[in-house]
Amino acid sequence: MKFTNQTILGFFDSSQKNYIIPVYQRAYSWERDQWRDLLDDLREQTQGGNDYFFGNILLETISEDRTYEIIDGQQRLTTLTILIRSILDVVMERQKNGEMIELEAREKESLYFKISGNKKLRPVDYDRACYDALIIEGNNSFITSSISQKKIKDAKIYFNKEVQKLTSELILDLLKKIETTKLTTIALEQKKDAALMFELQNNRGRDLTNMEKLKSYFMYQMYVFSKAEETNSNIESISNIFKLIYVMINDIKLNEDSVLIYHCNAFLKKGYGYRTLDDIKEEYKKSSDKVDWIIKFTNELHTTFSNIKKLENCTNKYYHKLIQLKIPAFIYPFFIKGYKYFGDDNDKMDKLFKMMEILVFRYNLINSRADIVARLNEVLVGFKGNIDNLLISLKSKLNESWYWGDERTKNYLNEWMYENSVLNYLLWEYETNIQNTGYVIGTMSLDREQIEHISPQTPPNNEKIASGYDVNDDNLYSDNFKNNYLNCLGNLMLISGSHNASIGNQPFKNKLASYNNNPLLNQQGEIKLYYSGKEDDPIWDIEAINKRHDKIHRFAVKRWSFPLLEI
Repeated sequence: MKFTNQTILGFFDSSQKNYIIPVYQRAYSWERDQWRDLLDDLREQTQGGNDYFFGNILLETISEDRTYEIIDGQQRLTTLTILIRSILDVVMERQKNGEMIELEAREKESLYFKISGNKKLRPVDYDRACYDALIIEGNNSFITSSISQKKIKDAKIYFNKEVQKLTSELILDLLKKIETTKLTTIALEQKKDAALMFELQNNRGRDLTNMEKLKSYFMYQMYVFSKAEETNSNIESISNIFKLIYVMINDIKLNEDSVLIYHCNAFLKKGYGYRTLDDIKEEYKKSSDKVDWIIKFTNELHTTFSNIKKLENCTNKYYHKLIQLKIPAFIYPFFIKGYKYFGDDNDKMDKLFKMMEILVFRYNLINSRADIVARLNEVLVGFKGNIDNLLISLKSKLNESWYWGDERTKNYLNEWMYENSVLNYLLWEYETNIQNTGYVIGTMSLDREQIEHISPQTPPNNEKIASGYDVNDDNLYSDNFKNNYLNCLGNLMLISGSHNASIGNQPFKNKLASYNNNPLLNQQGEIKLYYSGKEDDPIWDIEAINKRHDKIHRFAVKRWSFPLLEI
């Protein structure tokens, strides 16, 4: 372990040295608040005589005096080089415009960015193309493909804008302050030393993700419990698995810590009871062979991240229906288990996706305050790869708890459905059911999609309800109608915003004509099958609503029931 006190200038001032941010480290994540704080601190220091201390930079020596991996400090160093790039860009632009500024900007580029092909700072692999283009080469355009790349680009835009506000004299003062800023590098020689130091840094409350904390904890535990001759190889093994995980993290939409929780929910004995790192540590400490436990857990975690990537790229129609419904967190552990047990068995995965879609639909439909997670925990923990048993267990548990069971679902669909979160989704599924063969509903959309009340809601400004509806002698809906029919499925329909606005509180006869003239949705065209009265004097009354409601209700009950799946 080697401690060195030096300046930022001294840190970069070598034609041979380069600093690599290993792939298992976090990609660039600083945002405007951190950029502003760094710049404000440096500008404040230019006005005083005290040295500015940049903190400790923790390194692992790969090749002494040549190549180092940054274990801690990568966010600060990356941000500092982005600021230096902005300073040099502004100075060179002003020099180009004729201003006399005593600074050899190209020499500074060689010092901080690249000399003779040696690039001084190397971000994680998947950010290098962006960093090279915008910071090392000094280009102003790059098409970003990840959140971290966008943050690098946004940081440069922010610093360019802020530096432009300064006089050239202040810019030179700022660069001088950066170059004389003090830091302490701690160069470690082996993986086990890096693991130990990173765990010590972790325990000081640094702002790490749970994945980073877990990695450092596991590497330290390997240092503690490995046989002496296996310590370095075991730590190296864990480090390499996390490298592979971090490559995948950049390719998935889910937050890395969320995936960690879902993984623990799926495979540790408490199921949904696992929420924190302490829960994982508690399970780990019970193990008799701690090295073996860490290796197995880490390999399974890698498999889970790989399967999450596979999940996000899958084309299963029920998975995409789940995305429309918005997938609750408690569903992901079922997906993770499904991929583990079923792999590429598309038939079984299709049945799992279908079950989860039914579950999520019921969950969103009923929106009970009851704790569904507590009720599903037994189902999740008991799921060991048998799709039939999962169906039986899930259906039994939902019916046992009543809230999301068959009878409750059937009754809820009979009640007030207007403004229910699944209403639009339900009506699109109904539309799919009644459309002519050859139509693909997934490609359809409505301009400013809205829900139409066929029998209109009470008109504003004390207007009278138009003719053709179920009103009393005072031209009012009865309480029974308002409570049981106005907002039920039989009186609700998908419609475009422009169509809805054009018919408003129109007589039913006019509305019916507009529905018949709309060729897009069959649920509008089929209204002619249900009205009461005569063709020249149609009426949309309770009888008509009941007939349409019964059809949609039968469809919905069947569509979101748990069928007997056969393997």
